[in-house]
Amino acid sequence: LVVNGALGEVPASMREMLRIAEQNSQRLTLLINDLLDMEKLSAGKMVFQLRRQPLLPLLEEALDSNRAYAERFAVTLQLTGDCTAQVRVDRLRLQQVLANLLSNAAKFTAPGSTVEVQATQSEGQVRVSVIDKGPGIPQEFQAHLFHKFAQADATDSRSSQGTGLGLAISKELIERMDGTIGFTSSSQGSTFWFSLPLADTTPPAAPDSD
Repeated sequence: LVVNGALGEVPASMREMLRIAEQNSQRLTLLINDLLDMEKLSAGKMVFQLRRQPLLPLLEEALDSNRAYAERFAVTLQLTGDCTAQVRVDRLRLQQVLANLLSNAAKFTAPGSTVEVQATQSEGQVRVSVIDKGPGIPQEFQAHLFHKFAQADATDSRSSQGTGLGLAISKELIERMDGTIGFTSSSQGSTFWFSLPLADTTPPAAPDSD
C-alpha cells in the first residue's frame, strides 16, 4: 500500500527499502502458496477438475499471462507448431505448470532472446516443450532438479527468485493428469517438456436398452 502511494509521496531515502520489503513479501507469498500446494498434493487433498478441451487455447492463454513477466528480462515468448490436440486436464493446474516453466525459462535465457513453446503430437501423446537459450543446467544438479527446494547455483541473482518448489509441484501436477515431465540441457540452453495423453474423442457407446 505504501509503495502504491496510499500514504502519499514516499521520501527518496525510503523507496529502496520499501522496494526490497515489497519484493520479499511477494517471495514469501509465493513460498507459502507453494508449500500449501505441496502439502495438499502429498496428502492427496488437491482437487482436480479434469475435462476434455483443446490444448492450443490453453497454451495461448499461458503465453498471454506470462508475457509481461518475460519482458522484465527482455525475453520474447513464441508459440510454434500447429497443435490440434484435445487433452483431458485441469485448466488451472495446467496453467500453473506452464507458468512455472515459462517463468524459469524467462529468468535464465539470454536477454534479447526468444523462449519457444512447441507442441507436437505422436502415438497418442502430445508433447509441450519450453525451449530456452540459457546457460544450461549444471550436470551435478540435474539429478535433483525435480526435488523439493532444489535450486542451482545462486551466483546469478535471477536464480534465487524462486521457491525451489515449482518444478517439484509441476511434476506432481502433470503426473496427476496422467502425464510425464522431463528435460534436456546443454550449454546452448534447456528444454523442459511434458507429455499428456490425447483425449479420447470417441463418444461413449449408448447403454443397451431392454
